[in-house]
Amino acid sequence: MGLKIPPAELVPYGLRAMKTVAMADGRFEQIERRMMAAAQQALGTDLDIDALGPITPEELATAITDAGLRNQIAHGLVILSMADEEPSKAESALVSQFARALGVTGDIANLEKLAAGHSMLVRFDLARRVWVRDKVAVKLREEGLGWLVRAAATLASIREDTKLAERYRALAKLPSGTLGRSYFEFIRKNQFSLPGEKGSPPEPIVFHDMTHVLTGYDTTPRGEMQIAFFHAGSKRVDPFFFAFFALLQFHLGFRSTPVAKGEHGHFVPEETMVALKRGGASTIDPLDGWDPWEAIETPVDELRDRYRIGPPPPWA
Repeated sequence: MGLKIPPAELVPYGLRAMKTVAMADGRFEQIERRMMAAAQQALGTDLDIDALGPITPEELATAITDAGLRNQIAHGLVILSMADEEPSKAESALVSQFARALGVTGDIANLEKLAAGHSMLVRFDLARRVWVRDKVAVKLREEGLGWLVRAAATLASIREDTKLAERYRALAKLPSGTLGRSYFEFIRKNQFSLPGEKGSPPEPIVFHDMTHVLTGYDTTPRGEMQIAFFHAGSKRVDPFFFAFFALLQFHLGFRSTPVAKGEHGHFVPEETMVALKRGGASTIDPLDGWDPWEAIETPVDELRDRYRIGPPPPWA
């Protein structure tokens, strides 16, 4: 998927739409301005944001006819409306108008629910779409109910799945710098449980944790935000789900458990745009069709080059 770069002459239309949405509540917040500047950097333009005029949904739809660009712009407007931590009804209504004109659905409906205060409905929809659910379904089909029972027992810390745990503990014996050894060190450093150990989540979480290793992003809310945008860039199906999910979790504070003051607001436009581009440049989608065991003994630096992920940015 990745970030689709439009022709230079079309960039002003998308930026005008972003500014129109940002101004819907009568304020042009600094973080909204920063997001537009970050988008410009990614798109290779340097337009005067203050000089951009408003645009109507119909005018935008007339100018932008490519389906991929329409989808990207519409979801970009969703992210912009969430950037200031206050997705207002005025902004969400305008985003919906743009989306309808562009013929895009996706997370637009969730933005409307969020602005209307229906956060529980949004949570239900997100829970239905969480990627690990599909991975668990595959494991269940392949290994049957016995796997599910073992996974539930380890998650509940009832007992260990020793055979599975030993497979992952053996990664500690691999040479330093390899994917397997780096993954093992990542898990121990963060005080997580290896698959099969007591308290560990189902094994498919490995794909997410391996992405941390490949990208170099940590497990702080800020790091998880960037991981989500990396996934959005590398995803071929429902790419913006990860960006929407991360903004809710780490920026707006809509978690399944109470969020303490200061535990949200982790959206840094410049960093997340870099993560989105890194995901788009990647030759693999770590969550779909990639087998880490085929590369488990390969140095991480070599894999970053092979998969075109590149080295971690300075702030990672």
